[in-house]
Amino acid sequence: SWIERANRQALLSDILDLSELFHPDTFLNALRQETARSIGCSMDSLVFLSSWRSPVAQAKIQVKVGGLQLEGCRFDGVHLSENQHDSPSISAVPACHMAWAPQSSTADSTDSEESIWLPLYTSSERVKLVTHVSLPCGANPNQWIQAGAALFLKQQ
Repeated sequence: SWIERANRQALLSDILDLSELFHPDTFLNALRQETARSIGCSMDSLVFLSSWRSPVAQAKIQVKVGGLQLEGCRFDGVHLSENQHDSPSISAVPACHMAWAPQSSTADSTDSEESIWLPLYTSSERVKLVTHVSLPCGANPNQWIQAGAALFLKQQ
């Protein structure tokens, strides 16, 4: 399906499921390389950004990633919340925009809401790290660290 979407020039416009790839971290690095090439800067000067509500404003190239799972808490696309006693331990989260942008362009885009960078693993076993993704968390980011919150790719 990825080849078919690439052939019709729609790969980056569709919602992507990174769990369909053997090496999702390599895909994100290729996105970084292509971004650096398209804006004429070094890869080292780019920072990884994620947005849950809208496309990343500072990014020239970005992807929308779906199929992510969250463990340790719940996320509705706006904020994290604690699991209840009858909540499933793993829940789906909305699609997320991911991109690389120049470090200089992120200085003026500070979010008023506090956020936490949660790890994104390839599976719920938390063995292979793909990247870290920013989620709005409110005033107490340590609460989510203590809850063991982490994202992982959808299980096949």
